[in-house]
Amino acid sequence: MGTARCEEYERLQVEVLAALTRIAELTGAQLDAFRRNDEARFMRIDKQLENEMGRKERAIGAARQHAEEHGCQGGKLGSE
Repeated sequence: MGTARCEEYERLQVEVLAALTRIAELTGAQLDAFRRNDEARFMRIDKQLENEMGRKERAIGAARQHAEEHGCQGGKLGSE
């Protein structure tokens, strides 16, 4: 079953990708705020980054759990 296409795992991968993309965007915006010495904007983005990191971790955890339970994709997402 490890090589079969799994729609749920693919959906979870899309969630991880969306969170990582948003983290990259927010990091760029935070760097800009830092360079401009805009503390209010920097802190606002920092909170958004914290929330997005949580979203990413939950998505990775869900993908890992699904892969383990379903036997698809080998459960290797985010493994070191």
